[in-house]
Amino acid sequence: MNTLARRAAVVTAALGAAIGMTVSTASAGTATTWTVTPSGAYTAHADFPTLEVPLASLECESSDVTAGVLQASSSTGNSIGSINDIIFTNCTVGGIPFDVTMKTKPWLINVVQPNASNSNWVDGTVSSISAHISGIGCSADFTGKVYGHYQNNTGDLVIDGSGADLVASNASCLGLINNGDVASFNASYHVAVTSTGTAPVITTP
Repeated sequence: MNTLARRAAVVTAALGAAIGMTVSTASAGTATTWTVTPSGAYTAHADFPTLEVPLASLECESSDVTAGVLQASSSTGNSIGSINDIIFTNCTVGGIPFDVTMKTKPWLINVVQPNASNSNWVDGTVSSISAHISGIGCSADFTGKVYGHYQNNTGDLVIDGSGADLVASNASCLGLINNGDVASFNASYHVAVTSTGTAPVITTP
């Protein structure tokens, strides 16, 4: 092979390698599309949700998402669902009645990844939370994000109390709730799509 041919071969090989690297890099960065079946308007119900801070525990008889929407698909999983209205029923702190209301809406449901320990679950968060609690001599706001997973086999959105991103502010509560307190929220919401009455399934391709 003459010098010119050898140089052409080297250039061709280099270009081939570069093209291959570009394709591989692009493939590796391709977003996974999450799908929800069925999608659309939904409601959800939880029994005995709790919100705990270091010196107090808010306990409710029940909670209901009365208006929410699930998207059919999301390339990132962010905002795949919304909580447009949520109510908390018969809430107390130490036996004293408390009201819980949304300050801003919607709250957002996000899926993050398949669960590492159970193939029927997907990990996720509820973000953009902004809530207000008030009772006799006590009020506070809670803002931030909570963590958990959705169980495709049961239709339950489980908020597991983990994380440190739901935080108290504007607290006036006799020292029981203080600004900067990290709150732990625990609840299991059974989800039903309004059009079918069935629980959705959240999957990746």
